[in-house]
Amino acid sequence: MPQSRQPGKLAVILHADIAGSTALVQQDEHLAHERIQDTFHRFGGIINQYHGYVRELRGDALLAEFERASDAVTAALAFQANQVGYTSQLDDNILPIVRAGIALGEVVIADNTITGAGVVLAQRIEQLAEPGGICISSAIREALPARLPFQYGLLGEQKIKGFDEPVRVFNVALGDEAAMPAPEPHLSESSARPTRKLRKSSWIIGGSALSFIVAGLLYWLEPWEPTVEPADPAKMVYALPDKPSVAVLPFENISKVAGQEYFSDGVTEDITTDLSKVSGLFVAAPGSTFAYKGSAVKIRQVAEDLGVRYVLEGSVQRSEDRVRVNAKLIDAVKGDYIWAERFDREIEDVFDIQSEVAQHIAKALAVTIKAGEHERLFLKHTTSIDAYDQFLRARRLVDSPGKDDIRKAEGLFKRAIELDPNFASAYAGLSFNYSVKARFRFSDSPDEDKQHALEFATKAIEIDPELAWAFIALGGAHLANGEPAAAVEAVRQALILQPNSYEANLFIGLYLQFAGESAKAVEHLELAQRLNPVDTVRKLSFLGMAYFMNGNYEKSAAIWKKRMEKFPVANVIGPVFLAGSYAMLDRMEDASATRAALLNMRPGFHLSDWSWPRTYKKSEDFRRLYDAAIKAGIPEYSPLEPSVD
Repeated sequence: MPQSRQPGKLAVILHADIAGSTALVQQDEHLAHERIQDTFHRFGGIINQYHGYVRELRGDALLAEFERASDAVTAALAFQANQVGYTSQLDDNILPIVRAGIALGEVVIADNTITGAGVVLAQRIEQLAEPGGICISSAIREALPARLPFQYGLLGEQKIKGFDEPVRVFNVALGDEAAMPAPEPHLSESSARPTRKLRKSSWIIGGSALSFIVAGLLYWLEPWEPTVEPADPAKMVYALPDKPSVAVLPFENISKVAGQEYFSDGVTEDITTDLSKVSGLFVAAPGSTFAYKGSAVKIRQVAEDLGVRYVLEGSVQRSEDRVRVNAKLIDAVKGDYIWAERFDREIEDVFDIQSEVAQHIAKALAVTIKAGEHERLFLKHTTSIDAYDQFLRARRLVDSPGKDDIRKAEGLFKRAIELDPNFASAYAGLSFNYSVKARFRFSDSPDEDKQHALEFATKAIEIDPELAWAFIALGGAHLANGEPAAAVEAVRQALILQPNSYEANLFIGLYLQFAGESAKAVEHLELAQRLNPVDTVRKLSFLGMAYFMNGNYEKSAAIWKKRMEKFPVANVIGPVFLAGSYAMLDRMEDASATRAALLNMRPGFHLSDWSWPRTYKKSEDFRRLYDAAIKAGIPEYSPLEPSVD
């Protein structure tokens, strides 16, 4: 949707293209396209490192904006050095050689498109560069500090199409034997304009400024070619949903401070969470996209794997007191970038950035955000960045719970609460932590843990009754206390608040089974599978249990076999359900082999010592599992009776 027009500003603009791209395509269209795409992907990463922002991409050209001339020139030089190494490893003639032009001028940003005299000038200067070279305007040359190890060659006064006055142009290269300058600290500076003052006479804006802007508009209003290889809906694993569908790739951590991966991951997850609050969107769960973390995955593959049309990618750069987030939204089916923005704020404003990204995406996709949803988007869960830090570290540990991880997470959640006693998400996380401790016997006082789980979930809801995660935690606390029906009701409220929540669908799928509603459990778990197609221990286990309780023993056996092969967790749940599924299918040889593996793993195990079946509210569900296990030959020793609520 149209966005508000921003006033013109002075900016450093870098324009780059592939020299001789037509000839490359004529030799091998597919390979040329792939290498050009890879080239600009690497160039974009280097631009980000040097505090720049890629504003536009098309088939064989890139446009970036910088605040400082030194950043733009160093980024271009660093990339060209990188590209020499890249092309030297290729054993054919499909070599994407880049030339770049850098200029200073006035630009206007409107509808996520940058236009103006600065853009046109950079593009015209780029055409003067040799393949593999970089040309700059005199304004850029004068802005570069003398300390930088660059060498320049004067190309003289150049008559530039669309400009009345000649422009002095230089080529630039790294000095002999010089080391490439590293990115300089930059986050504490204003993002409003370049940091070095430039003489007005150094840049080309004069009486014919209108003609410059018109020329820029004529050039930049030309149709953009696809910037990524388009996805094919026919090849998607899942059919596209009826509403706009989005996947958020893990934001790249480009912070110079070590150990900030958890922070960029947390920003990614929270942006995904905010998007999932919008009922008009289908949002892939973080677990599905984090499977691509650290890999050079193509947008097309993400869209086809997850069955989504739109993919959001970006980066996070954190300094001591500031944070910069770059975000770009891609229409994977068309192969177009449809929205992009850079946010450069105080570190405490990271929560606002996350909410604004979600709002911008909804607008770009013409999705209406309902009144209640809009309010929930901009609820601040904490004002303490230190508390948020502790929470993010704890949340990573709870996602893959082991006894040591749960113990560490508990301390981090408590520290977050000390730093901000009104941090509802931290209370919810602590509640969930206590529920896990109680259910998996990770402590010597499970009864106390169950009560703590209820207390902290209730406290989280008192602080923030709009927090879906708090109701999910309350559901876990009720289940730990043997109250599956109450657990279901709690998570239903979470789904009202966050309709796209993978976690809410996953856990209500578990709780519904224990409440005796296995058919509904399957529906929610299959939706969770759609939201996150990546296999996890929890999801496969919950699905296997639900299929068993719904009488679908074929699917139950297949799921449990898959879970035990992919995740050989040393607990008895998987072998008991798998052996029981085989027994109900009269596959007694498979049942016997599974029973033997169970008893080898847990010598002396017998059903009367296993508390899991007692969680089922209906006696017939309890008996179904128990009798199937006995049929499989698992030792009974003494009969179990269903628990009394």
